[in-house]
Amino acid sequence: MTNESTQLARSVLLLLDYAERHGIDRASLMRAAGLAAVDVDDPDSRVRTASMLKLWREVIDAQDDPVLGLHIASSISAKQLGLVGYAMYHSNTLRGALNRLARYGRILSDAIQFEIVDTDEHSIFIWQAHPSLVALRHPVELGVALVVSMAREITGSDLVPTNVDLPSPRPEAVGAYRSMFRCPVAFDRPLASVTFSRAQLQLPTQEPDPTLVGYLEDLSAITLAPLEESDESMIAAVRRALWTMLPGGRPDLWRTATSLGVSARTLQRRLGEEGSSFSRVLDELRRDLSDELLSDRKLAVAEVAFLLGYSEPSAFQRAFRRWRGVSPRRFRVA
Repeated sequence: MTNESTQLARSVLLLLDYAERHGIDRASLMRAAGLAAVDVDDPDSRVRTASMLKLWREVIDAQDDPVLGLHIASSISAKQLGLVGYAMYHSNTLRGALNRLARYGRILSDAIQFEIVDTDEHSIFIWQAHPSLVALRHPVELGVALVVSMAREITGSDLVPTNVDLPSPRPEAVGAYRSMFRCPVAFDRPLASVTFSRAQLQLPTQEPDPTLVGYLEDLSAITLAPLEESDESMIAAVRRALWTMLPGGRPDLWRTATSLGVSARTLQRRLGEEGSSFSRVLDELRRDLSDELLSDRKLAVAEVAFLLGYSEPSAFQRAFRRWRGVSPRRFRVA
């Protein structure tokens, strides 16, 4: 995966554990994903997301489960997420728990970003993922379902969200989604999200412990610091901001600058100092991701175009010819 994105080894272990419980050989999965025992000996070490993607593909092929993500989510408890999960579990309210997931989620994976958007009556928890994860469908559905299941676990309530949006195409059977979320579920949406009422976010948790959460927040901040400092250039920071926006449509300079906490003018200036520009970074990111996404032959070219933020497949095809000198379909058979 581009820019050596990483995630917590315990997420790899959770997927391996689930697969093993369902009859898939653990050692074979690890070999196929290029993982050695030393890579996951410490649950709090970092594993390349590229390896996690390989592992996901192997599990998806072996399980042949159309709602694999929902099933895995149902098997995970908050505390199994380690530091972040414990901080969520011992928050005072659901709002506090979700705020901590949004703030420290990068500890779990820097291929995912979380955001909470408030309206007058609702709060929308947005789950933004790298296009390669969106393409696999199940990792995104797992993440969204896990937010809901953890909200129920932490509050000890039978909480039902207002609605759920998923970027994946609508499946033929939606019964499992209705059973899991028990609220309207929309597919083919630009972003994955769960909407709660403002009242739901004020629900108290079962085991609040402000003193413990204070210690956990200090430790989370220490753990997060080197991850936030790992982007050595503005180009790398812009690339990271861009890939979360791509599946939702063409990202623009102003939205990207806002997400990075700088003005559009400052962003362009700093990119210029590094010998680049916003349009060039966007074009190069799409080029790099296109090779990765086209390698997954289950994805149609039109789906790849969507994941890269093109409104029309023809625009992607023209860009790809410019990058590689051949059409996407010819590239696949080369």
